[in-house]
Amino acid sequence: MTIARRAIIALLAFALLGGAAACSQEPEEPVLEPKIAPPLIAEAGVLRAGLDLSYPPFAGEDTGVKAGIDVDLAAAIAERLGLKLEIIDVKPAELAAALSSGTVDIALGATPITEAILADVSTAGSYLTDGPAIFSIVASGTDAPEYSEDSVGGLRVGAQRESAAFWALESEYGEGFTTGYDSLRESIEALVAGDVDVVVGAAAVGTYIARDYEDILIVGQYGSAYPLGMAVRKDAPELETEVRTVLDSLASEGVLDTITRKWLGDFPKLEVREE
Repeated sequence: MTIARRAIIALLAFALLGGAAACSQEPEEPVLEPKIAPPLIAEAGVLRAGLDLSYPPFAGEDTGVKAGIDVDLAAAIAERLGLKLEIIDVKPAELAAALSSGTVDIALGATPITEAILADVSTAGSYLTDGPAIFSIVASGTDAPEYSEDSVGGLRVGAQRESAAFWALESEYGEGFTTGYDSLRESIEALVAGDVDVVVGAAAVGTYIARDYEDILIVGQYGSAYPLGMAVRKDAPELETEVRTVLDSLASEGVLDTITRKWLGDFPKLEVREE
């Protein structure tokens, strides 16, 4: 073997080893340039987001990993604001107090805007429209039936016991009309088993659960839908403006739709009706 050939082989080996070493290195975290600072937020360089980590697909935790619609959205907002994200587990009933005390800067928690207003906090916009929906089995290649709150009276209807949908059905059709189950998942399992004809429950959660089964689709609404809002302190108009601006950008750029599709697939546009 000539010296030149050996030199070429050595150079190739060095390049391959160098490339392998480069691939094994951890990717560097991007350098963040904060766009807002205290007193708009409690801690410099950090956005504290209050989420309910017991409510998938909005937020959940498995083996220490936090994930969900609200987690992805909070991360996107923090990144646009040049801040690190800190997620704090806060139950819906405690979100207003957490905002007022400065424990969190923003709050999601799948909270309807009307409830946020009643809790005396401000909303910086909506990121998803949710509400009670009617689920049924629709075989692939067939047309889905269309149901409403006025057309389920002659059907066997299942719902999560003590849920808003359960009480709405009982109020409309009488006590004992609805077959109650301990959870929305159990209600959908009853639908799969043929024990009920339709299930009425929260559209987003039901759609997320239905991904584990075949041919279960939303075939109608049961009452009005409602926008879910991102909340901030009542006395933080500048923070509200900053977050609203970012949220509007995420919506116009299709980021909100991408996050929704990731967790819910082809989620229908639900109708917010005037009462």
